[in-house]
Amino acid sequence: MPSATDELYRAGTPGAGGVAYTPPPGAAGLAYVPAGLNGGAFAPPLPLPPGPTIKLALIGGQLMLREATAGLLGAQEGLDVLGTFDSASHFLATRWARPPAVLLLDCDGLDPESRLLAVRQLCSTREPCRLVLLCREACAEVVRCAIEHRLSGVLLKSCSAEDLGAALAYTASGRTVLPAGWQQAASGPCPHERPGLTPRHRQILALIARGQRNEEIASELALSPNTVKFHVRALYARIGVRNRVEAANQYAQMTTDST
Repeated sequence: MPSATDELYRAGTPGAGGVAYTPPPGAAGLAYVPAGLNGGAFAPPLPLPPGPTIKLALIGGQLMLREATAGLLGAQEGLDVLGTFDSASHFLATRWARPPAVLLLDCDGLDPESRLLAVRQLCSTREPCRLVLLCREACAEVVRCAIEHRLSGVLLKSCSAEDLGAALAYTASGRTVLPAGWQQAASGPCPHERPGLTPRHRQILALIARGQRNEEIASELALSPNTVKFHVRALYARIGVRNRVEAANQYAQMTTDST
């Protein structure tokens, strides 16, 4: 029976938003999230059918680790590593007849500004691709970066090659994979993050200040209630409040300061 770490989150599910789901073989300790969490249409939780080989590129990180990871992933059935690159700029300077479908960006060793720059560079490519972040641990900064920029997920270096391969195949279908416990990571402290709210957080904060409930916010913004609930948690952590009253007071203070 699947564990809580193998939950697939989707709209309309009672409680915490999880439904039992059997992930691809070997993919333990990962939360398989439909693209609806970060802006796409929700997909039904069905096992992935066999598909064509997925073209992959690895970017960033230490050279030896990058090459070793490329070798391990290239040995997985259904994955084809087209190349490894020391930076986003190096990858973007390469001319592709058929670019990779999935990009795996090692963000360890990058400061927040450099990571954000690399993400923006890779997301600006004309050819559609899935961008996944690779790191040692699921810290608040990395998880929030993936969610706020609508990336295809975050994978940990502690995963086996088989787990990584299964997760990358899942992201190639348009879905999102995050480490187990990503909700706690996203709501945790973010010491190096610049203060400020995303446009979505500002929208939700304004609606909270108007007294709207999560269900009403979801209807107004065309989001699922579970997605709103996640954003509210992340918003509370970002502005340092514990409830809707404190959030409304914070909003009133922010709007007063800006006038």
